[in-house]
Amino acid sequence: MQITYSGGSEVAVVDWTDRGADSTFDLHGQTVMEAAANVERFLMAQGRARPGGIVRLITGRGRGGGGAPVRTRVRTLLRHFREEGRLVRDFVMEEGEGSFLVRLR
Repeated sequence: MQITYSGGSEVAVVDWTDRGADSTFDLHGQTVMEAAANVERFLMAQGRARPGGIVRLITGRGRGGGGAPVRTRVRTLLRHFREEGRLVRDFVMEEGEGSFLVRLR
């Protein structure tokens, strides 16, 4: 939480990433293609149900030495949606790099 001063008074500004997720979607066990399609459907449904809500997408970190193709594809999708102004207002990779916290439009 940040404290800012406006006109001599204290105003608390809460970072959206400090909020808990309203819903979580675990992508473990899905192929890259399945995960991409399911993430878009999940974000669309959550955006209708919870405009401005926060969701967590669990991608995992990838297998040892094999990279993280699902995580990479999901990150690309999230960037695309954010740049289009569609579905995603913002997102961050969480500590541990196995999930994304996403703020919906």
